[in-house]
Amino acid sequence: MQADMKLDKPLLDDDDVRQGEDCLTLNIFTRGEGKNKPVMVWIYGGAFVGGYSSEGLYSGNNFVTAQDVVIVFLNYRLNVFGFMNFASIDSAYEDSGYIGIEDQVAAVKWVKENIAAFGGDPDNITVFGESAGSISTMLLTVIPAAKGLFKKVIPQSGSVSFYNEPEYSAQTAEKFMAFSGAKTVGDLMKKSAVELQQLYAKYLLTSDGPNLAEFAPTADGKFLPRDPFKALRDGAASGIKFLTGTTADEWRAFLLGDENFFKIFRSDPGKISIVLRRYKAQTPEEVYKKWLNGRLDSDMTYGDFVSQLDWRVGQELSSEYQSKFADVYFYLFSELSPIEMLGLCHALDLPYTFNVSSEEFTPNQNLVKAIQASWAAFAATGNPDNEFIPHWEKYSANNRQTMELNSKGCILHKDLNNQNLNSLRYVYER
Repeated sequence: MQADMKLDKPLLDDDDVRQGEDCLTLNIFTRGEGKNKPVMVWIYGGAFVGGYSSEGLYSGNNFVTAQDVVIVFLNYRLNVFGFMNFASIDSAYEDSGYIGIEDQVAAVKWVKENIAAFGGDPDNITVFGESAGSISTMLLTVIPAAKGLFKKVIPQSGSVSFYNEPEYSAQTAEKFMAFSGAKTVGDLMKKSAVELQQLYAKYLLTSDGPNLAEFAPTADGKFLPRDPFKALRDGAASGIKFLTGTTADEWRAFLLGDENFFKIFRSDPGKISIVLRRYKAQTPEEVYKKWLNGRLDSDMTYGDFVSQLDWRVGQELSSEYQSKFADVYFYLFSELSPIEMLGLCHALDLPYTFNVSSEEFTPNQNLVKAIQASWAAFAATGNPDNEFIPHWEKYSANNRQTMELNSKGCILHKDLNNQNLNSLRYVYER
C-alpha cells in the first residue's frame, strides 16, 4: 500500500491517485527501436511514509524525449506496510522493518532480467533517486542481496547514514501496537489494508510534532548491514560509481508545512535528525553551539546547521569513503526557489531533473539540459562529461571537487565546503 503525504501526515483520500495493495508495479519509458540503451531506475522519495512513482514531479517521458536511455520507475511499500519493525514482537515478521527496500531489490532484479526486451542493456543499469529514494539508492550499494544488479548510482539528497537501529524502530512498533489495541501482530494483520492505513494516519496525529525519523529502514545486520555507513567506508560498495550531491538548504523545504519548523526541530532534535540522535558524546545543543563559532544564533542559522549536518556533510563523507573504491562525482544544486524563505531547499532539483513545469514555475531550460545530459552521460559511461558541462573532475579526500549546478553557469569548485565538513565530521566518525 502506498500513500501520499504532506510533510508530516498522509492524505487518506487523494482523488487523483489510485491506492491499493496491488502497488508493486513498474513504469518503463523509452523511445525508438534501439537496443542496449543505458538503463536508469528511479526510486521516489517521501520519508519512507509517502510517495508514488506517478507523482507529478517525475516525468520519464520528458527525460527519454531529451536523452536516449530507458527509464524505469518502481514502486515500493511504505510506512506501516514497508518499514514498521515488528521483529521483536513476532519473529515471523523479521524483515518488516525494511520490506520496502526488499521490494526495491526485487524490482531492480526484475529489470536486470527483463529490460533487454524494452531496449535496455541489463549490464548497464544506474539506480537514482531523491530524498528517501536517495537514501534507498545509497543503502542498495551496501546490501549483499543487491550486489551485481547495477554498476552506478545517482543519490540526490540523502546519505547512507539515514537508517534506524532495531532497538529504536522496535519502540515505534510497540507504540503502534499499543495504539491499535491489537494483542498480536497476527491480530493486527487481520485488518484490511485500508483499515491499517487509516490506523497509521490516526497514529501520526497522536505525535507531538513531526517525527521524520520513525520509518527509516531498520539495519538489523541480516539484510541491511548493522551499520551501513561503516559498511560503505569499509568498501561494501566497491566498484559502484557515484554521482551525488545535495541542495544547499535542504531542511528549509519543511518550512512550507510549519514556519516554526526549526524551533520544533531544536526543541527535540532526535525526533527529526537520526544523526543527532545517534551521537551520544555531546548533546545536540552542544554540537550546535560548537559549530556556531561566532555566527549569529537564530532559527535560520540553526536551519543552516542541521542542513549541513544531516545532508551535505553526510553526503560528502559518503563520497569521500566511496572514492577509495570507485569514481565519485559530487555536485551542489544552487538554483534559488521562487519562494524566498525556502532558499535552496530539499527537492528543488526535481523539476530540473525531469523538466516538469507547473502554473507557478517553469525550470530554467539551460539548467535542465545540463542536468539531464550529465545524468544520462553518467548512466551511459560512468562519466558525467557532456556538451553542456564538458569537464567534471572526480571527488576525493585529496581533491574535493564540487560542480555547482546553477542556471547562471555550472562551475567546478575545489574545497567548497571544507569548513563545515571538517567541523562536523566528528559527529559521524564517532
